[in-house]
Amino acid sequence: MERIGIIDLGSNSVRLMVAQLLEDGSYKLIDEAKEGVRLSQGMGPEKTLKGPAIQRTIDVLRLFQHLCRAHGVSKIIAVATAAVRQAVNQEEFLQAVRTGTGLDFTVLSGYEEAKTVYHGVINTVDVAEGLIVDIGGGSTELILIENRRIRHALSLPFGAVTLTESFLDTNKPSEEELKKMESYLRQQLDEVEWLRQSRPIPLIGLGGTIRNLSKMDRKRKHYSFDVTHNYRMTCKDIQEIYRFLKTTNLERRKKIVGLSKDRADIIVAGVAIIDSLEHYLAGPDVIVCGSGLRDGLLYQHLLRHQEEPLVDNVLAHSVENLMKYYHIESHHSRHVAKLTLAMFDQLATLHDMGPEERKILEVASLLHDVGIVVNFYDHYKHSFYLIANSRINGLTHREILLTALTAASHAKAIRGPWLDYKDILSKKDWDIVKKLSTLLRIAEALERSESAIIQDLRCHHYVDAVHVIAITSYPADLEICHAHKVADDFKRVFGLKMIVSAQPPLGL
Repeated sequence: MERIGIIDLGSNSVRLMVAQLLEDGSYKLIDEAKEGVRLSQGMGPEKTLKGPAIQRTIDVLRLFQHLCRAHGVSKIIAVATAAVRQAVNQEEFLQAVRTGTGLDFTVLSGYEEAKTVYHGVINTVDVAEGLIVDIGGGSTELILIENRRIRHALSLPFGAVTLTESFLDTNKPSEEELKKMESYLRQQLDEVEWLRQSRPIPLIGLGGTIRNLSKMDRKRKHYSFDVTHNYRMTCKDIQEIYRFLKTTNLERRKKIVGLSKDRADIIVAGVAIIDSLEHYLAGPDVIVCGSGLRDGLLYQHLLRHQEEPLVDNVLAHSVENLMKYYHIESHHSRHVAKLTLAMFDQLATLHDMGPEERKILEVASLLHDVGIVVNFYDHYKHSFYLIANSRINGLTHREILLTALTAASHAKAIRGPWLDYKDILSKKDWDIVKKLSTLLRIAEALERSESAIIQDLRCHHYVDAVHVIAITSYPADLEICHAHKVADDFKRVFGLKMIVSAQPPLGL
């Protein structure tokens, strides 16, 4: 077991992530911390880090060292970005940090920062193309991805803090100040040729600005699923929030639900960057990514023996990590998934569902017993909670909830949680859950002894019945008996009788 600390020193704040890496290849976040230091404050055109900001930063870094020692961290990866990268007194600052804390920081170039951010995003969001946007205090990173690979990357020399200091009154910006800032942004973005030529693609946003933007949007919509990662907003959402923010004063912004008070003075400039970029992309969605630079550094460490630190399949990697983390009995869960998917594939004309539902069913099958880690009794209820509140990369919020409901209903249908998320899930979604969970319930029954006695299934769809033939070379009376107990549920959901019988493999 190894515990590592990752420190990201930005222009506005310094952040710490502590992760535990286990021998089986799984990993988990065990602590994180963030403190605002405003390192770039007052740098001005001379690009000099000022004494008070330097001292604030050193004080916070000492605090983070204490946290790392308390967690038994054996390795600290420390990087600095825009403010330190641009500072003319960079070496003087780094020496002061070494003297005050003993920490050696690596100053990332603009491209190195963009590449690391890309590794954090592409390993946790299932997208093939889009524009990754990371808004910091002193810089903005743009990364265009195609086929999950970087096509273009650029670090722009402005962020939420520097734009505010250069153009805006922090209390309430005037129309003239806003016009000058927006004109500056258009000028800067117009110089990016590949951005001008971009077709409609999603914007994948990360950083403090986008996180606060998503919180404000969720609060104003009374969104029931309080999760930031993979939250989706529209261009219209961005424009509405931006119009509201730029007409309010600082005191009123501090009272906006979802907006951090320590970001209220720079949020207008931060959202202006997103709004300006949307004019170039005209994409369908803004995807909020909860991962970023620190996650990229973590994946670079985890996958350091690969030529490129990329997971092959975002969803499969995430589910595999959860299975190891929760000590799920892998052979049993995988066999349940095999049997469930066999029924799904062979009964396609009956259920009329497609690849998205198949994906949900597979994940639900693999994780259906996760609730046992809390308590065996009512473990299906615990399964709902754990799945709904775990980071499952590669699934949208709706898909996570459908997966949690399907897994939780493998023992009996539970309707309550669906009613709690009616702003996200529809009546049609509940019908999907009933179909998927019924198939899962049959597969769980056919794997009752947890020894893979039922090797495979053959399903035949007749006019008034479905015949499920269990291929087995051993007596499977227990499994067949339990499967028959699901027949009434099957009839209610699919409107057909279900017949289950055993058959030895061909050739025996």
